[in-house]
Amino acid sequence: MILWIAIIVVILIAAGFLLEREIYFYEGVHLGPRVQGWLYDRWAKKYDADKQASQARDAEVIVRPLLDALTGIPAPLVLDVATGTGRFPSALLGEAGFGGHVIALDISRGMLELAAQKLASRRAAVTLMHTASMPLPFPDATFDAVSCFEALEVMPAMEAPLAELYRLLRPGGILVTSRGTEESGRKAKVKSAEQFTALLQKTGFENVEIQKWWKLFDFVRARKPGRLVPAGKRALADALKCPRCGKVEWAGQADGPLRCGACGSEVPVSAEKIVLYPS
Repeated sequence: MILWIAIIVVILIAAGFLLEREIYFYEGVHLGPRVQGWLYDRWAKKYDADKQASQARDAEVIVRPLLDALTGIPAPLVLDVATGTGRFPSALLGEAGFGGHVIALDISRGMLELAAQKLASRRAAVTLMHTASMPLPFPDATFDAVSCFEALEVMPAMEAPLAELYRLLRPGGILVTSRGTEESGRKAKVKSAEQFTALLQKTGFENVEIQKWWKLFDFVRARKPGRLVPAGKRALADALKCPRCGKVEWAGQADGPLRCGACGSEVPVSAEKIVLYPS
């Protein structure tokens, strides 16, 4: 009897350790997108506060290199995947040289609500969208640039999301992302600079550049082969596929839900003007 009690105690301790490691170290990556989104909802305020120090070089390291690569594209359409509390859109829209539009996605509505507060004065240039599924609801070759920062390591695998980002980019489009460093401690998810470069090249990207950003992440820039011709799209309504019929045909309305002009289905919009795309 005592032996069985000891075994049960050991099992419970081990299970608790593994669960804590999964939740706080790998951010719920193996628990599914809904649970992961729920966790981020609860971490949102602390998450935003914890990231303040690492944002000091965002304009210098991640924004200006993107704008340099988009020279000649006066109003680029940019997709930010796993936007969190809007860190990248905030930095991008803070640069005078950016005149485009950002569509910023996340699986956490709590994170997006903080992003809405942070970006309140610049909402005309950014659309926030809550979605938890891939593939993402946009046609091939939609965006002039795609970003995904500090998130690939907390996805089940990197290959599928990178392939999806590649699909969404126009020929000649720019990817800006990050590589978790060895100092992040996520040994099972960290790829060396050489391995990450090889993975991007295998996906189809070229001109891969990796440079130091901050302690836990490197900045990565790459290009999809081809000559970049501007997308000419200006907002979500120009790019979003209807969840029912798959068409990009939205009836214009200033407030309230998005209504598909082809089939009449609606996509709700929250009070914070976050598009709530069904998963």
